[in-house]
Amino acid sequence: MFNIKYLEYLIVSADMGSFSKAAAVLYTTQSNVSKGIKILEEYVGDQLFVRQAKGISLTPQGKHVYKYASRIMEDMGALKDFTKNSEEKWIHIATNPSSWVADRFVEFYDLHCREALHWRIITASVENIMRRLADYKEELGLVYVLESKKVSFQYMLSRNHLEFIPLTRARPMLYLGKGHPRSGAQTLTEEEFRDLRFVQGYQDVFSQNDGWRLPGSGEGLPRRNVAVVTNSDYIMERLLLSSPMANISTDYLTDEEHRIVAEGIPLEQDSDEVVFGYLKREKEALGMWTEKFIDHIQRALEHA
Repeated sequence: MFNIKYLEYLIVSADMGSFSKAAAVLYTTQSNVSKGIKILEEYVGDQLFVRQAKGISLTPQGKHVYKYASRIMEDMGALKDFTKNSEEKWIHIATNPSSWVADRFVEFYDLHCREALHWRIITASVENIMRRLADYKEELGLVYVLESKKVSFQYMLSRNHLEFIPLTRARPMLYLGKGHPRSGAQTLTEEEFRDLRFVQGYQDVFSQNDGWRLPGSGEGLPRRNVAVVTNSDYIMERLLLSSPMANISTDYLTDEEHRIVAEGIPLEQDSDEVVFGYLKREKEALGMWTEKFIDHIQRALEHA
């Protein structure tokens, strides 16, 4: 009889390269793991592992099953968490990395910290946020999108049964790290601009466009000048605080508690605009507290 734990046997055995090591990790016996793998192979009708003297490795079919087993186990974990938290009020939000959004969330939480609420807020790329919303892992996604990507973006929205509600046009700004000799300057020469080295967020809209240029300049930023791409806010902030690197982000980048440089230089784009807004599932109302958070975001934008 098939058991969901056999999928776990498969995943751990493949990761460890050994049935005996997998048994030790899973606190069971090697015979139980081997028996479970055999039943799983009979279930799919194909061999999943190649047994060798120095260990085991997945067959081509085994690699396919491994991929689907990993997805199933991840979904089972999410279902378990959902059931565990069913008696508590949880609000799940995903956002592109953004110091401005982080500050707004802290403000909102401080206002309502006495409420019986539990929040989970993560950072991810636009594509990952869309997938997580479609899989019901999040309720809301705050994202920056490029106008030039509108056609492909609308296709992905339709495919995942999502909708995008724009909140504002975001002006791109150039921020110089505090270690740069021109830190705090309000203008740069084109030569100084070309010589900059940049740290950008992983898969953010600002690292996907090489058309940013200084006002009145006819030359855009060479993409090769992006020296560091990271999904870590800590790495980005520390580089900007101590190195001569620069960053292109929005005019909502803040300097609270001296975390990131505050003064920025406005940039122009080549027939492109950045739009900030939120993603939600199509024809599905947001929860009361999620709506309140969006209202807080909108009020902050009105006073920015």
